[in-house]
Amino acid sequence: MANKIITTLLIALLPAQAGMRDPFAPPVDRCHTAELTQWHYRGSVGHQQRRIGLIKDSEGKWHRVEAGGVFTTGWRLVTLTESDMTVDTGEGCDPARWTWIKEKEKDESMDKPVDLSAGAAGAGRKERLAGG
Repeated sequence: MANKIITTLLIALLPAQAGMRDPFAPPVDRCHTAELTQWHYRGSVGHQQRRIGLIKDSEGKWHRVEAGGVFTTGWRLVTLTESDMTVDTGEGCDPARWTWIKEKEKDESMDKPVDLSAGAAGAGRKERLAGG
């Protein structure tokens, strides 16, 4: 009887010791492909010799990247232009390459209409007074 209990316990513990993963746990995303759509390319600064890209990650944090640089996710920046940027996601990843197109954030405070009625303070142009 004791041998049957020991055998049953060994059989139950064998998969855990053999390195098998939990079949109900989500698979590990070593390529971080689920994050690709959550990152946003906002633009770049610089010139043709040295351009720095400005991107926002899935948590809303800003990052500066340069061509050839490696992201915290392991992606490598391949090309960077004013209008887009392309990364290699890594060997064996699908997709192997991803391109973001520059996005613009609309700033509502800058797009408010201006009241130029005659009574509005500060409206109109600045005039020079004679002698001044």
